[in-house]
Amino acid sequence: MSLSPTPSTLQVSLRECRLVFERLMQVISMEPGMVPALRDCALYSAALGLGGFGELQRHLKLLESSAAQALALTYDGAVKRLDCAGQHAWRVADTALDVLADDFKRNGQAQLVVVNVLEPRELQVIVALAERYGLSINLVSHAEGLSLTASNRVSPAPVWLDRLRLEGLSVDAALWWQLFHHANEALAPDSFESRRHAGSIMVDAEGRLVGRPDEDETDLSLLMAGIESGTTAPTP
Repeated sequence: MSLSPTPSTLQVSLRECRLVFERLMQVISMEPGMVPALRDCALYSAALGLGGFGELQRHLKLLESSAAQALALTYDGAVKRLDCAGQHAWRVADTALDVLADDFKRNGQAQLVVVNVLEPRELQVIVALAERYGLSINLVSHAEGLSLTASNRVSPAPVWLDRLRLEGLSVDAALWWQLFHHANEALAPDSFESRRHAGSIMVDAEGRLVGRPDEDETDLSLLMAGIESGTTAPTP
């Protein structure tokens, strides 16, 4: 990441955003299979100017306090209707997109009404998610819920993923570091034991490499310095 012209703002890379968002989903104990999808929803929420970074902690609490529920897909005439059982929009975005993409591939057109969804505005992340299928999604809010319509994407503008890869995202520095340190709660505590297993090799309690020749050029100074300074203690 690098500092932008505004001292209090960071320009954070796509990789850093994904890393922190993924760890945050692990901190709140999301189902492992849901973590990548929720991570990308958080990413595109920030990119599209929705809740983004500023609302992330609130969305995390909403996700943490709710369990996954079965969705109900029914037909209302020729239009499919997806009842989301009160779940957060990030939990259901990929499923809604899969329904639309499948219908569009089969029929050349697709429409889906999404109802009973928490934080419906966040369902707009599907606009960016759909670009992997070459689709453009139009969302219209109405009294019952949201109506989503799929069409072929014809815009010459770069897809959102390309923009993020090239430009990253701007975020308030203080907020970013707050999220960053919260995300680190997903990591194992720093200890002599964790440092011995942190890389591609293992090191025994005396600092000897396990399974690789002694002439290996691995630098063990950080591990041993922690012991000498007392910041990490050998496992009894």
